[in-house]
Amino acid sequence: MINTTTPVSPIYFNVAEYCLFGINLGVIIGIILYFLFVNKKYNTVAGFLFGGKNMSIVSISLALTASHLTSITLLGVPVEIYLRGTQYWASALSLIIVTFLTAVIYLPVFHRLQLSSSFEYLEIRFSTHTRTIAAVLFVVSKLMLLPIVPYVPLMAFRLVTNPEASRITAVICVACSTFIAVGGLRAIVGIGIVTTFLAFAGTALPSGLALLPLGFEQMWEIASQGSRLVIYDPDPELAHHTSFFVVTLALSTNWLWKIALSQSSLQKLLAVPTISKARICLAISCVGIILMKLLSCFLGLVLYAWFAGCDPLLTGQIKKHEQLVPHFLNNLSTMFPGICGIFIISIFSATTGCIASIINSISGVVFEEFIRPWMPQSTNELACCKIMKLLCIMVGLYLASVIWFARELDRLQHVASGVTGVTAGTLLGLFTLGIVFSRANCSGALSGCILSLLLCGWLLIGAENALATGALTFQGKPLVTTGCGKANFTHLVNATTIISNAAKQLPVKPLQSLFRISYTYCPFAGAVTVLIIGVPMSYFTGKSKTDSMNPDVFCPLTQSFLHKLPDRSPSSSSEFRTPKTEEVYMALDEALKHLKDIIDR
Repeated sequence: MINTTTPVSPIYFNVAEYCLFGINLGVIIGIILYFLFVNKKYNTVAGFLFGGKNMSIVSISLALTASHLTSITLLGVPVEIYLRGTQYWASALSLIIVTFLTAVIYLPVFHRLQLSSSFEYLEIRFSTHTRTIAAVLFVVSKLMLLPIVPYVPLMAFRLVTNPEASRITAVICVACSTFIAVGGLRAIVGIGIVTTFLAFAGTALPSGLALLPLGFEQMWEIASQGSRLVIYDPDPELAHHTSFFVVTLALSTNWLWKIALSQSSLQKLLAVPTISKARICLAISCVGIILMKLLSCFLGLVLYAWFAGCDPLLTGQIKKHEQLVPHFLNNLSTMFPGICGIFIISIFSATTGCIASIINSISGVVFEEFIRPWMPQSTNELACCKIMKLLCIMVGLYLASVIWFARELDRLQHVASGVTGVTAGTLLGLFTLGIVFSRANCSGALSGCILSLLLCGWLLIGAENALATGALTFQGKPLVTTGCGKANFTHLVNATTIISNAAKQLPVKPLQSLFRISYTYCPFAGAVTVLIIGVPMSYFTGKSKTDSMNPDVFCPLTQSFLHKLPDRSPSSSSEFRTPKTEEVYMALDEALKHLKDIIDR
C-alpha cells in the first residue's frame, strides 16, 4: 500500500482543492485590495511600520505565532524527527526561556524608546558607525535569506507536481507577499491570522488521518524500536546538531535575536499601546509556537511509522529527504483525497506571510537607516510612506527574479543560513552589550562586533569547506528497506528491531577540528564573542558616560543597579546629588541639539 518502490505520480488538485486554494488566494487578494485602496488611514511611517500602535492583543499574538510558521517548520521539522529523533521537542524549553528574557530585559527598553528602527538604539547607546555596521549586516543577511523562504517548498513540491507549475506558484506567492508588505503591518497581521489557523489544520489533519490505519500505540512502538523517541541526548560531540544542549542553548540564541530584537518582531510588539499588552502577546504567541513545534514533531513520528521499513530515499522514490513530507502527503491522498491540497495551501499561506514580513522589515530599515537621514526635515509622512512602499516593490522584484531564473539554490541555502546565524549572534551580542552592561562603550562594541564577525566567518567558511569535502556530515539514525513491498504495518516492528540493533553499532567520529562544530552553534559563538571582547575592552578604554546618557537605554535590572550606586558613597549628600541630576538633563539637551545639527547638515 504505502511501501512500494514504484515512483509516485504527480499531485493534481481535484475540484474541491482548487476551490480551497481559490478561496485562500481570494482572501489574500482581498487583504491586499483593502489596505491598498480602501483603508488609507495609516499612510504614515508609524501606520506603515506599526499599524498605528493601537492594535489588539489577539491579532498581534496570532501574527507573532505566524512569524514562526515558515516552510522550515512545516516541512523541515518533521524530516528532522524522522531522521534523528524527537530531541527537537526541547525547543519548547528554549522558547519559554527566550520569551521570559524578552519580556524582562529587551522589551522594556524598546517600548520606552519607541524607535522606528531597532538599529537607532545603537546610535543612541554607542555611535553612528555601530548603527551603520549593524544595519548593513541585517539588510545583507535578509536579502540572502529571502530567496530561500519560497525556494524550500518549491524544491520539495517539484518532485510531486509539475515543475513549471510549482515555479509559477512560487512567483504568485512572492507577488502576493510584496503587495501585502506594501499594505503595511496591518496587512501582514491579517495574513498572519489566516496563516496560523491554516498551519494548525494543515499539520494536525495529516497526522490524525495517517493514524487511522495504523493506531497510536503501534506508531509509538515503531518509533521506540527505531530509537526515534529521544527525551534527553547529552551527546557532547560538537558536530551533533540535535543534542539537548544544541537545541536548548545554541538554538535559544538564534530565537532570542528573532523574537526580542529583529525588526519584524519589534514592529509587532510595538503595535500595541502598552508594555503589559505586549507581554501578554509574547506569552500567547509562545504557547502557540510551542503547540506548532510539538505538532510538527508528532508529524515526524507519523512519517517514521509509515516509512520505517522502506525509506523513500534509499528506494529512489525521492531525491532528498526534504521531499519526504510531500511524498507522504501524496501517498496519504490516495486514501483521503484533498488532504494534500490543505497542506499545500497552508504552506502557500505561511510562505506568503513570512516573505511579506521580511520585505516590510527590510524596507523599513533601509528607509530609516540609509534614506531618511539624507531627506529634508520638511518631508511629509505621506511621501515617506510612498518611498517605503516603493522599496517593498523593489525587494519583491529582486526576489521574484531570483526565484524565476535560478535553477538550483542549494549552495546558497547553506551559505545564507550560515550568514544569517553569524549576523544574528553578532547583533544579539551587540544589543545585549548595550542594554545590560552600563559601562560598555563604543570601542568595546566595535571591537567585539568585528572580532565576532571574523571568528564566526572563519568557522562558517571552514564548515562549508568541510561539508564540500565530506569531512563534516550530519549523521542520522539508520534507515532500512527491508519492509518494501509489504502492504500492512505489522512487519514494521520487526524491521525497526533491526534498526535498533544497527543504531548501537554506529561509529562515532572524534572531533577533528573546529570546522566540525555544528552550524547551530554559530549564533551562540557570535554573541558570546561580542560580550567576552566588548566588556573588557570597554573597561580598558574607559567607561561610558552613563551620567549623560538616557537611562531608558538600559534594562530595568541595570537601571536599578545604577540608581543604587550613589547610595554606596557615604560622603555623598543631597546638595551634591541635585546638581548632578541637573547636569544630566543639561548634557542630554546638549547632545540632542548636537544630533539635530548633524541631521540638518
